[in-house]
Order: sequence, then C-alpha cells, then structure tokens
Amino acid sequence: MDSRDLKLAKEVWRKLHHTPELSGQETKTKEILKDYLTNYTTLSVVETPDYLYTVYEEKDCEQPQLTICLRADMDAIPDGEGGVFHGCGHDGHSAALFLTALCLERLRQKCKKIGKRVILLWQQAEETGEGARLACPVLLKESVSEIYGCHNIPGYPLGEVLLCKQVFACASKGLILDLHGKQSHAAYPEQGINPGYLIAEIVNKLPIWCEDHKKGLTMASIIEMKVGSENFGISAGNGRLCLTLRAHYQEDLEMLTEAILAYARQQAETSGITMEVSETDAFPDTVNDTALTEKLEQLCIDHALPYTYLPVPMRWSEDFGWYQKKCRGVFFGIGAGEKTPGLHTESYCYPEALLEKAGMIWETIIMH
Repeated sequence: MDSRDLKLAKEVWRKLHHTPELSGQETKTKEILKDYLTNYTTLSVVETPDYLYTVYEEKDCEQPQLTICLRADMDAIPDGEGGVFHGCGHDGHSAALFLTALCLERLRQKCKKIGKRVILLWQQAEETGEGARLACPVLLKESVSEIYGCHNIPGYPLGEVLLCKQVFACASKGLILDLHGKQSHAAYPEQGINPGYLIAEIVNKLPIWCEDHKKGLTMASIIEMKVGSENFGISAGNGRLCLTLRAHYQEDLEMLTEAILAYARQQAETSGITMEVSETDAFPDTVNDTALTEKLEQLCIDHALPYTYLPVPMRWSEDFGWYQKKCRGVFFGIGAGEKTPGLHTESYCYPEALLEKAGMIWETIIMH
C-alpha cells in the first residue's frame, strides 16, 4: 500500500470525523468525498440525492467483465445531548473505501489489469435502515454480480476479519401501538377504559411469544410505555407502547409481529379500545451467500489475513441486507481493537490505525 495514499485517506477521515451528519442529511459528507475523488482519481463519479459511487473499468477487454461492488456507509448518530458524532465509525468506513479508490487509481496509472469492473458505493442513512434500500438501483444499473460490505467491531483484535455463515446481523423493526380508550375520574375507573391494563398484558406476554420462535434468536425490547399523565384524579384514556423487535431470521420477526398484533387487536376490540399501529426503522436480516463467505475465507488464508468465525450472529441490524435480496453478497466484520469502546458509546472513535488494515482487506478482494 502506498504511504501517500494512506496519508491522504487519513486526511479524509479527519475531515469526515469533524463533519458528522445524521441519516439523510449527509450533504457536506458527500461533498468532501466527491471533492477528493475527483481531485485525486480519474474514476467516473456518479452522485444522486441518496448515494455516491465510482466506477472502475478496464478498456479493450475481450471478455465480459464481472462487476463487483464494495459498499460503505457515511451517516453519524445523535450524542444524546443535542449534538451529533461518529459513534459507529462510518467516517472510517468511508475513508477506507476512499483508500480503495486510490488503490484502483494506481492500478490504472500502472496499466495493471484485474479483469473486473469495480463499483465503490457510499450510501447514506444506514442507521435508519433506509439508505441501502434507496441505493439498490445501482446493482441493476451497473450489472453488479457480487456485493461486499463490512463494519468495524470493537472487542476483537485490530484488523481481524470476522466471518459468519448465513446470518450475520438480525432483522429488526420498531413497532408502535397507540391505544385510545376512555378517560374517567380516578375514583370511578370502571366508568372509563384505561389502556394501561392492555399494555401491561402485552408486555407480560412478550417473553412467551419470543420463546415460541425456535429457528433463531427472537427478542423484544421495551422502548417506551406511556399511559395518561401525572394527574392523580384521572384514570387514563390513552396509552402508547413502543417496542423494538429483532430476530435472526425475517420470518421469525414477522411471526412475532403477528403474534403481538393479533392479541392486541383481539383484546382491544373486546375492551372497546381503538388501536393504531405503525412501524419504523425496518431492517432486513443480513444473510451471507455461502460461496462468497467461503471465497473470502480462502482469501484470508492465501494472503495471511487474520480471521475468525463469529460464534453467533450480531444482534444489531445492518441495512446491507437490502442489497443481498437483489444479488449475492457477503457482509463481514473487522476487529476494531480489543480495548476500543463499544459502538454507539460516547467514548467510541474509529481507530485511525484501522484504516490501513481495512484498505488491505478491500485491496485483497478487488485484486483476486
């Protein structure tokens, strides 16, 4: 790896790190990436409101070329105090992919052929599950046959490739139930319809419903419960229950959703409660192609890249699964250091030293 390229990638990382933007608002982030790509490479750059990508292709090829895509995300997250920070390392992901663009540029300048087309894709809004879904048209437009993505993962040795056969990350969604009963005087609760009791019943049944699905992990996390207000003379007439549902497999997630809604609707109708249902932050399951996972493992072996298989899939979700529903794909982790603070914690920061190792992994994939 060229030391000048690495120095430039670190420069990009620092600029991105100090320009964090929330999902769907990554205007300055895209400007930084586009400026560096146009100033330091001759790759074709395509920009849309939702993503940015480059195209590397070789001329005078006698045979049709395989097209692969490498993907990075770019959005930041709230810091809990009204600010925004790169608490998931997407600044590092984007900078590492820029380093790969510099690698492709050097190949072009040296007239060294790799026998394939390479799409480098920077997408927005991974944190909300929307970015990959909006960027999926790139796969069809550019005839992508294989797509690769990765995420830094603290707690593992720096640069170690973390593989998972089949499911890498969970499917998940936010489920919101708004319940409307009838307010009454607190001294006469029987004259009203308090939705708090139905909310309590649903919450108590969550562990049972989760246990009913045995294909893989299935769980429900209580995010918010709200009934009435702090007024001790009133028995509440309105309530809200917000849950995050997640499962290794999409089918289990949908079965859990249906179990909750079927019970809630039946009990609401019996009790005289009207219910409004909404879903948000939907992520598909991230399921790896077996052959591509084995191919990546062999690359690690052949090129002395440290790797390990994760014992279980990650509980968090990753919108990369939208791509995998369109073409063959593999998602893997890269160890961010055994002592690096956890993702989304206030003290987390993408390790600068990881840029070179991530760049080497991407380079290995595009070269072989």
